[in-house]
Amino acid sequence: MTQIIAHFGRLKTPYADELLGSKFCLHVKGFEVNTTRIADSLYCGCVPIIIAIIAKYYDLPLADILNWKSFSIAVVNVDIPLLKQILQGITSDEYLWLKRNVLKVCKHFQWHVPPIDFEAFSMVMYELWLRRSSVGLSASLE
Repeated sequence: MTQIIAHFGRLKTPYADELLGSKFCLHVKGFEVNTTRIADSLYCGCVPIIIAIIAKYYDLPLADILNWKSFSIAVVNVDIPLLKQILQGITSDEYLWLKRNVLKVCKHFQWHVPPIDFEAFSMVMYELWLRRSSVGLSASLE
């Protein structure tokens, strides 16, 4: 990787084309809970760079099921000025490992009608099932 391109305002090329042409895609936690940025980047084969306030992954989609460290990179927001050096420090082998894992997990972020095994709907339902004890379901409902 030799350059980082940041876009301001509207893109001159289609969004999907920008993702398809990128090795890494930033995901900055915003105010909206519902965002497709991560799913879009995964679908296009782009390794997500998770910008976090603290040095751990925040509650990402399917975090109870998927190992986000195997297909994304977390960068603490105070390290943003070092982002280019951080990304240049990733070896080709490390990048290929992340990319292969992106291609493996992207199916879990796709929606189908009707739902199919291991796609977004079934993964969300499974994650909710895993979290059932934290939402206070009684044993009689299981």
